[in-house]
Amino acid sequence: MPPTHRPPRDSRTPDAAPDVPAGPHPRATASRPVPWGGLHVPAGASLPPGTSYATLHAAFQAQPMPADRKPAADRAHARMTVGREEIGRDATGTEAAGRSGGQDDDVPAVIHHAVAAWRLRNARRFSVRVLSAATVAVTAVALSAPTASAAPSPTWPKGVDIASWQHPGSAPIDWNAVKASGVSFAIVKATEGTEYTNPYFAADRDAARLAGLTVGAYHYARPAAPISTAVDQARHFLAVTGLTRSAGHLAPVLDLETTGGLDPVALAAWTRAFLEEIETQTGRAPIIYTYRSFWTDHMADTDDFALYPFWFAIYNNEDTPGWLPGGWSNWAIWQYSSSGDVPGIIGNVDMNAACCSPASLAALADGTQSELDKRYASGGLMRIALGAPTNTELAAGGGGRWRPFTNGLLFWSVRSGARALHGEVARKYLALGGSDSFLKRPLSDVEWAAAPGAHQAMFEGGWIYWSLATGAHEVHGQILRHYLDLGGSVSSLGLPVTDEYSVPGGRESAFQFGRLRWMAATNSVVLLPATVGATDAAPAAGAAAAGAAGAAGTALAP
Repeated sequence: MPPTHRPPRDSRTPDAAPDVPAGPHPRATASRPVPWGGLHVPAGASLPPGTSYATLHAAFQAQPMPADRKPAADRAHARMTVGREEIGRDATGTEAAGRSGGQDDDVPAVIHHAVAAWRLRNARRFSVRVLSAATVAVTAVALSAPTASAAPSPTWPKGVDIASWQHPGSAPIDWNAVKASGVSFAIVKATEGTEYTNPYFAADRDAARLAGLTVGAYHYARPAAPISTAVDQARHFLAVTGLTRSAGHLAPVLDLETTGGLDPVALAAWTRAFLEEIETQTGRAPIIYTYRSFWTDHMADTDDFALYPFWFAIYNNEDTPGWLPGGWSNWAIWQYSSSGDVPGIIGNVDMNAACCSPASLAALADGTQSELDKRYASGGLMRIALGAPTNTELAAGGGGRWRPFTNGLLFWSVRSGARALHGEVARKYLALGGSDSFLKRPLSDVEWAAAPGAHQAMFEGGWIYWSLATGAHEVHGQILRHYLDLGGSVSSLGLPVTDEYSVPGGRESAFQFGRLRWMAATNSVVLLPATVGATDAAPAAGAAAAGAAGAAGTALAP
């Protein structure tokens, strides 16, 4: 049986969180009453009275293998420990399936069905106490034979992740030897919380890069209230690592393994704040490191972060990491072992594989281009519509990056993706305050609306519509929802001719052929006929929009 934790990596730091073994994934619990790692049976233990090994063997052999078993990769959930590298302790922080040595994950399912059949045939003969003892015996017999374990594909780039623990007695790491052993990348612990910095970080990262390895840096998270501590930790991390905007550098990594006492909602908010500060400052999508039971138990298996690159820790003795939590459809890096033996590094080291080729690793580590750079480099009509850049990339309010062009802007965040806004829609957006406004971040490019000749763009907080006849106007909140339910730009209302404005008792938006009014007292939206003022306001609204666009044009300049 492997230990529940390893000695501390960072011996200079005093505190450590406890290691908490986690149970199996809930999808597998109902069909696996026998513990997956087996039960401990003292040496020399005898079978219950009235049973024999022959009886149990016959029951075991008579039971066929169930036809509806999940693939082995879906069943590789077992013991795991928390705290891969906390201050004062460096535990695995990952899942280890089966027993030490990698027992066959199919065995427990066979045991379960065999025991069930045996109990059914002998229910009148034995008491529950005797049956439980027999279960122990069957488990002990079935798990006594060792089986071979699988490993990641040899074509996947291999890597290590290290901290000060890999420098016992301040011994150096021979990074040339590490490279010569076939290792392609190294991820080095940089910081923890807001105070700790790994004293070996800078030298290790530089030496590993000089030896020809792709390099990365991770921050061990110390979540805490208030949520603003996430931004403090992110800034401490970047102050040590820099912006990683060069070739051969992986994006910054958030190592998330402790809750700091936060519930799943607060912990998700803390995580979001950290990640968005990183992406806002670097223009890169940060990587999340965690393990399955932490995400399912302490993050409520949220899929809100599934767009971030995923570094998945699971020690399952399989050739793939199996099913992923949190809505992730794929993984970028897989930490598959904590007991690697690598020339040049003293003691055991965590082993990783990158998915799933050297070319993929190189793309993941290309810090020379931001996500905005990549979108603009894709060319096509988008570049013609935007024109030439008028400034460098800038941090955007609400999280993300943006860059102005002569006739528009590019915006990027992990949640929104890279979006291109141009023309009057872009000017309207900037006139309202951009991502700092109620519209927040764009969720689409400027695109054709359903109404002939009209454009639209979607944002987190509303939409902007434009046509030559009406100008550019925003619609948001419950008025927008009601408008879309009616059919949007091809509804009987037509296109908006004003932004939303205040009226007694609520808010209102005017359209070409009617109005929508939100009533605060009832929290409902009512459809009103167009008034002469509202109908005649369309040309005036268009002129006002043009004036606002002209004023906003200065925002598109350097």
